[in-house]
Amino acid sequence: HTPAKRERRLVPQKDRVAYEALPETYRNQSPLKDKQVATVLKMAATLEALFEGPQDLEWTFKDETLYLLQSRPITTTFADDPMDKRNWYLSLHRSFDNLRALREKIENKLIPEMIQVAAEMRAKDLKGFTDAALAEEIQQRQAVNTEWANIYWADFIPFAHGIRLFGQVYNDTVRPENPYEFVDLLGQTQMESLVRNRLLEELASMIRADPDLRAKLENMDYLATGKAFIRRVEAFIAKFGDLSCPVTGATQCGQGPDALVKIILEMAAHPPAKTAAALHATSDTLRNRFLDCFDDEDRHWAEDLIDLARASYRLRDDDNIHLGRIEAQVMAAVQEGRQRIQGADKALLDTAGIQALRDVMTNTPALAAQTDATQSPRKSEFTLKARQLTGQPAGPGLCKGKARVITTDADLLEFKHAEVLVCDAVDPNMTFVVPLAAGIVERRGGMLIHGAIIAREYGLACVTGVTDATTLIQTGDA
Repeated sequence: HTPAKRERRLVPQKDRVAYEALPETYRNQSPLKDKQVATVLKMAATLEALFEGPQDLEWTFKDETLYLLQSRPITTTFADDPMDKRNWYLSLHRSFDNLRALREKIENKLIPEMIQVAAEMRAKDLKGFTDAALAEEIQQRQAVNTEWANIYWADFIPFAHGIRLFGQVYNDTVRPENPYEFVDLLGQTQMESLVRNRLLEELASMIRADPDLRAKLENMDYLATGKAFIRRVEAFIAKFGDLSCPVTGATQCGQGPDALVKIILEMAAHPPAKTAAALHATSDTLRNRFLDCFDDEDRHWAEDLIDLARASYRLRDDDNIHLGRIEAQVMAAVQEGRQRIQGADKALLDTAGIQALRDVMTNTPALAAQTDATQSPRKSEFTLKARQLTGQPAGPGLCKGKARVITTDADLLEFKHAEVLVCDAVDPNMTFVVPLAAGIVERRGGMLIHGAIIAREYGLACVTGVTDATTLIQTGDA
């Protein structure tokens, strides 16, 4: 570390900033303390390892806290011609190569492993476990879930940079009026959440075509619906759960099997939702417009970049679905444990196995923090109203409808056709109600949040980053 030589500083004035001589006290001391230098070095090394290449960092200290503002591959320019972007493209190639290697790891190694892990846990008969063995199984599943959550942050989240990299290249080459035009090239992929919604629509179509089937379901006479329908439902639950839980693949959290029936009955009562084919109708034009900005040498790379960005866009949604299936198996074991504890308490039984289950539940913070999925949070006795709410437009168009504010998983099951979905943030595990929605409002997020991604797939109006949306908007507000 070589301390900077400083003679001037920028200071704010009435309508501008201006240089002034730096006081002697500051000239003779280093801008950074040795401890701060070490902190910056550690961060730089961490990011270089994470992105597999040297990084150009922007950062600042406030008091003793280090804040990272930006990290991007180092770009060293040797060309004299300011219009020569060769080194800029080379820097992007380095980032692209890192992302391509990460994609290979995610698609060919991590996701197959996640699917296998969830399937192996699901195949176990928890009813056959002794109480002590179940306690051990819960601990093991929680450890596996934690391990995969760490992998999610280390590998899946960085891969989302593929979308940003493509957006950067697209905007710097095409220079469109709309800086988010590039997103129209990324949709219409086989996202897990869209596959789930198509299966729901198939079930809804069976109900529309069969009034007798509808009547049996409305009377909750599920077992009388016939083998064909029951097989379809069982196949759906095996893949995506019964929709009563906060994670994909879990079952029996809230209203049990009635949750799925409730959703498909609501879907069947209205015409099927259509994905936004019209929204992507110009994708070929945009693609050609983008590719025409490159010479033959770089055109193949640009085509590969589009493919990588589409994979990044798809996995931005899919990764939570796969992780949810692992978490669902933790929940299944926890539910079995709670049922046994409740049964033992009623029968006044206190065996070593039951005590082991109690210990696991109370001494594991992640499990102790879980609450009943049907429990609603306490609402304030005061209702605030706002004259105007603002956020970031993340899906095209306008819409109107009554609000449905989602604060618990059970709220999703009350969702009605043409309502506006209002929530903290749309999780991929809850997007099964999106085909029913007129639009989406989210308290958090931006253009690449899950709700915005799924909204664009259906051509729905979507606004994100609306401060206090879930408290200022009430269910039923028009």
